[in-house]
Formats: sequence, structure tokens, C-alpha cells
Amino acid sequence: MNARTLPASDVYPHEHDAFDERRFRYALGRFATGVVLISSGSGDTLHAMTANAFMSGSLKPPLIVVSVGHQAHMHERLMERSHFGVSVLSAHQEQHSRHFAGDVQQALAPQFAAVDGLPEIALLDRAVARFAARVVDRHPCGDHTLFIGEVLMFSLDEHAPLVFFGGRYASVAVNGESA
Repeated sequence: MNARTLPASDVYPHEHDAFDERRFRYALGRFATGVVLISSGSGDTLHAMTANAFMSGSLKPPLIVVSVGHQAHMHERLMERSHFGVSVLSAHQEQHSRHFAGDVQQALAPQFAAVDGLPEIALLDRAVARFAARVVDRHPCGDHTLFIGEVLMFSLDEHAPLVFFGGRYASVAVNGESA
């Protein structure tokens, strides 16, 4: 394996430059991610937010991880609650993503389903995958907290997922079908 050294002109920040948060965010946006709704509560206590900082943590035991900014309302809820849900959005749920990111979609009527035996969790209908989790750990990470959840149940559908790349929504084909 041959490794090369990046020229100083390609490396950021340069020795004399201040750290550019906007450029850093742009660089992070070059990584395509799925889009999820993180939810807590159900019925009248339901709160959900759009996120793309979601990943698997472990297969044994089954763990998932979400990263939530300290300023988000969801952060306080997850610090206080013992359970949360994650719904992976389908390509047809871009309006849901926008709605729960703060761009209220007036004509949208999101449908959530309660999880049997877990009254603290409701998951979005018609999502590509849905996870109900019990918080097992919390780790501060700069201006965010990583919430680790043990998966108590999951379900999945074979729809094309919603993808976020470079500040835009997109979709990918699944099983040879277009989104």
C-alpha cells in the first residue's frame, strides 16, 4: 500500500487560519447519510426530531446510537427519559423530515404507532425501519450527547430510504427499483 502526503494546500485549517466551522460542516456533508426521526413519548407526550446522526453500535447486544445537540429540545427529554424510538425515513417521507426539523408542513398529518408494552415509545408509520430502545448509556461529545440504546424491538419494510448529502435530500434504488 502506498501512502502519499497531502499537500499543505489541501489540508485545512492551514497553520495560520482560524478553524472554519462552516467549511467543516460542508466537509462533513460530503458523507451521505440516512435520515431518521428520533422520538420520545407517545400520544400527548410525543416529541420527535429529524436527525442524521444515527448508527448501529453493536450486534451483541443489539445497540443503536443517536447524537443529539445540547440545544435541541430532544436532548433534555432523552436526559430525563429511559426509552426512545428511531424511525428511518423512506424516500417518500421528505416532508416528515422537514416538518420535524422545524419547517412545519401544514398539510402533513404524521401517523405514529405505539409500541406494545412500551408506552414511552411511538414510531412513525411507513418508515423503512423502526427501532424501540432503552437508554443504557449517555456520553458527552462536544456540543452533543451520544445516547446509546439497547434495541428492544425493531421492524422493517423494503422501501427506498431517504438520503441526505451535501445539504440536499436524495434517494437510492432498492432491489433494482427506483425510489
